[in-house]
Amino acid sequence: MNHEVITNALNENEKLLIDKLEKMEAEINKKDEELSSKDIEINNLKNELAYLKNIITNRNKKIFGTSSEKVDTNQLSFFNEAEKHSDSKVNEPSLEEITYKRAKKNSVAGKKDNLANLERVVIEHKLEGEDLKCKKCGSELVEIGVKSKKEILKYIPAKLIVEEHIMYSYACKSCESEAEKSNIVSAETPKTIFYNSMASNELIAHTICLKYHHALPLYRQQSYFDMMGASLSRQTLCNWTMAAAKVLEPIYNKMKEDLLKRDYIHADETTLKVINDNGKDSKSKKYMWLYMTQTEDKPIILYDYQSTRSSSCPKNFLKDYKGYLQTDGYSGYNSVSEAKRIYCLAHIRRKFHEVIINLSEEALKESRALIGFNYCEQIYKFEKELRDTYSNNPDYYEIRYKERSNKLASILDDFIEYIDKEILLALPRSPLGKALDYAKKHVPSLKTVLLDGRLEIDNNAAEREIKPFVLGRKNFLFANTAKGATASSYLYSIIETAKANKLIIERYLVYLFDKLINIDITDSESLENLMPWSNQIPDNLKIKK
Repeated sequence: MNHEVITNALNENEKLLIDKLEKMEAEINKKDEELSSKDIEINNLKNELAYLKNIITNRNKKIFGTSSEKVDTNQLSFFNEAEKHSDSKVNEPSLEEITYKRAKKNSVAGKKDNLANLERVVIEHKLEGEDLKCKKCGSELVEIGVKSKKEILKYIPAKLIVEEHIMYSYACKSCESEAEKSNIVSAETPKTIFYNSMASNELIAHTICLKYHHALPLYRQQSYFDMMGASLSRQTLCNWTMAAAKVLEPIYNKMKEDLLKRDYIHADETTLKVINDNGKDSKSKKYMWLYMTQTEDKPIILYDYQSTRSSSCPKNFLKDYKGYLQTDGYSGYNSVSEAKRIYCLAHIRRKFHEVIINLSEEALKESRALIGFNYCEQIYKFEKELRDTYSNNPDYYEIRYKERSNKLASILDDFIEYIDKEILLALPRSPLGKALDYAKKHVPSLKTVLLDGRLEIDNNAAEREIKPFVLGRKNFLFANTAKGATASSYLYSIIETAKANKLIIERYLVYLFDKLINIDITDSESLENLMPWSNQIPDNLKIKK
């Protein structure tokens, strides 16, 4: 083989080798691209997984966790930036200083037993007969005083009895002989709230109290009465409840009339499932609205059932109300256009808390949401110090007004400045962006609390008072009709208002039934005397301190 042939052969092999290498390189590049794409996909899946885990964690905390909004105490607990208007004299709150988390009850130093309202039966134990003779000499023993006293809290099992009332008639025979007509007089029939019913006022009050105060549904009450030897159907119990609500409606209306005269109201709402509501889909949400006064002076707590969450609901209930109205951030309350709006700091704080709660310690150090969260903490700390220092002072509200003007005003101004600056940098759809947007809409209205020392910085009072209904809802599951839901709103209102005014609820209900039989329900003064805060309420209906 000559040199030219060898060279050509080598050239062909080189070409083949080069082609092969190029193909291998292309294949490698393709694999690299695939791997890179897979890495991106894996990273995206990891981020999505982390996001979903956070959602599940937050939902589990809402469902199964405590209601206090805690943050890991090992995490960063201070402002990580020197703000333009920061005050070095003000101690900034740490994350563990959650001002409104519930304190756990001490098993020893808890609420003291109070038996002042109970009937007291005195039983004297004295020696009689042969026991009065001395065992040594046989002489009669002489009483020298009381050795000791022992109090026993006795439980008397409830029982039902049937009272058979027989009313006799009487005639005057003298009048009959003279006028040929007898003067007939009959014994008075005992009056009950339901004329043609076997139910006593006490039994109706007990049934209502079991359902709306102790959250015992009627089907469980049926079993409860069965154990007492009385077979009362669920339908009968339901009829009593509905009829009682109708009887008590004038009391509810009078409470509402008085509520609208107050100059400071809290409002909130929650969902309720109602079936057979005018033929509408049973899956659709209905709402129980709450309106209440401050609970210190003649408190009023009213529930109002509505089939929607429309802005027309608070508008129709409150009409042209012109006082202070404190709510969460729901825009439907804006329909009460004449009211002076106050929003809730707890809801603002919660938005920032949701951003930082699942952050690592390192991520928390860089979080801009932490600053907003700690502004809320700073405000709560300030309010707590005021409450701890001055709440027992008769001029507490005046003192709070002055202290807020001196200190809280500047904290709120700094908070608003932080929001205005950060919202320009945050992504609108990010958790921080959403928290800042919510804060921007509602923090400025918090400055309304500077106008009056009575005003609170959050709507927690209303949220606490909506809980009895929420507890009942968990047991009842749903209301059978819109009419039933409305009846429930009346009964819940009267019970919760009576409770807030420190009345013994069941006794108060019996008192209302007894009185409503004999008064003109169109007479405003007569109804006013029946209000839970009235000075006409007997002392035996009041919880003694």
